[in-house]
Amino acid sequence: MRTRTVITIITGALALGGAGFAVHVSAGQDSPAAQPAASKVATAEVVRTDLSDYWSESGTVGYRKQRALRGVAPGVLTWLPQPGSTVARGDVLYRAGDRSVTLFYGSSPMFRDIDTVGMVGRDVRVLADNLRALGYRIGSQPAPGTRVTVQGGPTPAASGTGSYQTVVTSKDAVFTRSLKDAVRRWQAAKEIRPATGTMALGDILVLPGAVRVGAASAHLGDDATGNLMAISDQTKAVSVEIDASRADDIRAGQKVQITLPDSSHTSGTVNSVSSNIQAGPSDGGDPGSEGPKVQVVIAVDKASAIQNISSAAVEVRFTGTTEHDVLAVPVGALLALSGGGYGVQISDGALTPVTVGMFADGMVQIAGTGITAGTRVVTTS
Repeated sequence: MRTRTVITIITGALALGGAGFAVHVSAGQDSPAAQPAASKVATAEVVRTDLSDYWSESGTVGYRKQRALRGVAPGVLTWLPQPGSTVARGDVLYRAGDRSVTLFYGSSPMFRDIDTVGMVGRDVRVLADNLRALGYRIGSQPAPGTRVTVQGGPTPAASGTGSYQTVVTSKDAVFTRSLKDAVRRWQAAKEIRPATGTMALGDILVLPGAVRVGAASAHLGDDATGNLMAISDQTKAVSVEIDASRADDIRAGQKVQITLPDSSHTSGTVNSVSSNIQAGPSDGGDPGSEGPKVQVVIAVDKASAIQNISSAAVEVRFTGTTEHDVLAVPVGALLALSGGGYGVQISDGALTPVTVGMFADGMVQIAGTGITAGTRVVTTS
């Protein structure tokens, strides 16, 4: 290969020389012969750096934790909020039988009617915490460790009196008379009739926080215990489905680069990697998918970058392996050697064989005799 290159250069030089002679003759003997211009050779410096390989996946901008909301109050559906609206603590989520179903925050669902003074439980704690947060005075609560008597217990025959004793824990609250009065005032303010001070199962729906309302999946007049509407967090995020085989390469907190629809870039942070594997075609899944997938949710570091995007496809670049503190040159500096392998042409020096490592972002990791940071090598322009 090198012999052919030299011959080509010599042939080109002869051709240029012949052209120069022709011009010299035509211009006369008094004009000096034209000289071929010296060729310029591009060079690059060997740098010490970190190299990382990358791969890209298609993702989608959307609201986090999208799911279907299932009704808890029996009856006929008589009202739903508008898609795109936000429902916060104390707001009405929907109406069943024209009775409001209100959103409270918490981690424990309501599972019974709260109607008897002295009742103890986590559901009572949800009720007490939310009324207090809404500005209602609920009175004092028994301290954890307090022993209380609960009327109308689950096993009244055990005591013969229809009551039993229990100890209040840090996760419990007690349905005191003061708390019942607070419920009555809240019901009156919300125009819940009758305002009895008791909370019926289905009056409250407990979720972790405020939600954004999506598309309705039920119509007015439907049974209010089915799927009613889509809800999500108010925060936008990027969701990506990746091959399950790559799941171990991604961890929460990992940084990624996101290319938006207008070709601008922004950074993101991996929020979660699902442990639920979605079946591929061989597992009875969608025949159009390539194999088992897992979902990765990415928080956009600069929320304003996607504030005007409700739903769109984006490209997410993940970092794979990183090699730290290595010598690297542009890929264009590599020369294939006739005996195999690669080398680099040191500027004003010898052709030097090198060992090649990682390729990343147009750079390649190299190592070789005499190759140090700052060495200049010939490269493509």
